[in-house]
Amino acid sequence: MISILRSNWKLPKLWNSFESCCCLADFSLLKGYQCEIQQRRGRKRCLRAPLSKQQKMERRLKREAKEAERKKYSFMERIHIRRMKRMLSPSEQFPGRLDREKEAELPDHPTTNIFIRSSFKTQFYSIAEALSMHREMQIPAIYNNPSAPIRLRIELNMTTERQTKLLSNSDEIVPVPHTFHHKEKRTILAFAQDPIQQQIAVESGAEIALGPEMIKKIIKGQFRTDDYDFCVSHSDMGGTILPLRGILKTRFPTKLNGGYGDNLPEMI
Repeated sequence: MISILRSNWKLPKLWNSFESCCCLADFSLLKGYQCEIQQRRGRKRCLRAPLSKQQKMERRLKREAKEAERKKYSFMERIHIRRMKRMLSPSEQFPGRLDREKEAELPDHPTTNIFIRSSFKTQFYSIAEALSMHREMQIPAIYNNPSAPIRLRIELNMTTERQTKLLSNSDEIVPVPHTFHHKEKRTILAFAQDPIQQQIAVESGAEIALGPEMIKKIIKGQFRTDDYDFCVSHSDMGGTILPLRGILKTRFPTKLNGGYGDNLPEMI
């Protein structure tokens, strides 16, 4: 118990400041007051029982397992795995590599036209049969979307005779009988000797059309061709563009990749 009284030798500054702040008419503060001071202690520390050797071993093993799981993949691999989980693309959800050993014990063919894919071996269909199945899925009774797009995934065998030999990157033009709209901007560089053919190439969608006078500028590096995705050439420039084979590399227009011919609008 602590008694606080007004006096000249007990807390004069505290009392004067308090009296100046609290102006009371009855001067009740002149009387003696009593207050109680209670100390509330926080939780006591160091009261936990020490860990046994078994508990320390379990914690250490758990910590090591967590660290090993973290080091299992690199930072970029973890980001790629996280992205793949959020992706809805069938090519990401179902990798294209066929592992026949995992399907060795599964039945060959399903007994019904509706089945669980993981319960049977991978079924192979021709392109015509696959398109027919897609059309059947888009009837009004099911999805009712006759103009639904189809995603085509093509896998190429990139293995070589020697493991140390690698294949270089290649960009090819795939001709299709029916054109379709895609949201990708592709720049095309056209070569033509006749000014009329150059104008036709630009009107057909080429970014720019060059003549024989630009071949030397390209060789000297005065004109950059890296900004263009594809190159097409009229047959009248067949012998003129031969020095550009080492510069254009896979983009060099040939009949094999569909970039060389007489009909520039069709090629573009």
